[in-house]
Amino acid sequence: MHDNGQEPFLSRCPYCRRTVVVRDLICPNCGFAFAWDLATLQGRAEPFSLRSLLMRVGVVIGVLAFTIYFTLSFFNYGEGFTTETIYELRQLGVSPAPMPVKGEPDFVKRVELALALLKSRAPGYYDRVVHEITSIELMAKGAIEFDGRVIRLTGVAAYMDPATGHVGVRIPGAYLSGLGLLYDRDVFYLAGVLVHEARHRELARVGLDVGGPAEEYECERTACDALQRMGAPLTLLRNLEQFLANPNHPRYKAWERYYEQFERERP
Repeated sequence: MHDNGQEPFLSRCPYCRRTVVVRDLICPNCGFAFAWDLATLQGRAEPFSLRSLLMRVGVVIGVLAFTIYFTLSFFNYGEGFTTETIYELRQLGVSPAPMPVKGEPDFVKRVELALALLKSRAPGYYDRVVHEITSIELMAKGAIEFDGRVIRLTGVAAYMDPATGHVGVRIPGAYLSGLGLLYDRDVFYLAGVLVHEARHRELARVGLDVGGPAEEYECERTACDALQRMGAPLTLLRNLEQFLANPNHPRYKAWERYYEQFERERP
């Protein structure tokens, strides 16, 4: 094949997009070089190093572990699956409840922790609870007798007898995380339950115990305010806020069915 050497030729410059007569392999318009030297690569490729590979793997594992740790820590904190608050309360000293508490020893301790939490972080609500609630009992059964009829407690965490100030706490209200488990969220939740029930009696005192979702809304609003003051886990606050934003959602029909039992005619 004949080599044209430096003979001029007509070509379209890929840089300035103009068709030019190229001399010495240079675009006369913009100076773009149509050819250049490719320098020979010097040196040999870096040999395989097990140490380098292990270091890179270690860095990847470290970053992954760091990410997982802080993700789980945030989840545990937000959900209340921690024991920092319980430890803090026990360090300060947990006093016996100022009212009779009936139930398993573990239940009694939970009530004392909940009252200690209220007293240390929301003293105003603690005073209201102590003033309105005269006794607390763990209700293992799912029904109570009222005016000659059986009232089922399905979906109810606790109930208040406004006439006596007695509060019955069911297992879901006292053992939010499950039997045998005790996390900060269990103590916060139980404290909120006690505030909720105390509000029922406050409403009864002034004749505003209208019953039904309307009364439950007022009591949950009061419990939400108390939990906010105590710095409760985010999940508890979000659940209450969802109810307050939409109390007519089907998931809250349990309260409606509970109050309907009182309105039915006796058999």
